[in-house]
Amino acid sequence: MVSVNRVILAGNLASDPQLKETSNGKTLTTFPVAVNKQWRSQDGEKHKETAYFRIVVWNATAETCARYLKKGGAVLVEGRLQTRSYKNSDGQTQYITQVVGDQVTFLNKPSASRSSQDEEPAIM
Repeated sequence: MVSVNRVILAGNLASDPQLKETSNGKTLTTFPVAVNKQWRSQDGEKHKETAYFRIVVWNATAETCARYLKKGGAVLVEGRLQTRSYKNSDGQTQYITQVVGDQVTFLNKPSASRSSQDEEPAIM
């Protein structure tokens, strides 16, 4: 049986990345990516729809994304879908589906405020 779990998204950060550390010392960063879809209906009316995806990256990629990415920045994320569950404060099981990114490409140029020593990596 063949199975593939691969996602490729290109969009803009809906908020600044959040850097965290797990209890066992691993680094993770989460950030939402907004992906827009635009089309015209048969009567010529323009439509726009935005989908938001929660992205999680780990270790060195997490640190780099937290350092360089900002709200509004354009990224291309490659990874896999993961669904996990947790108990909320009422004891009910909640499910969340997220993209676990293994490669993040920064699509914006570095801002002028960065020093010449800080070079933005294109791919992590």
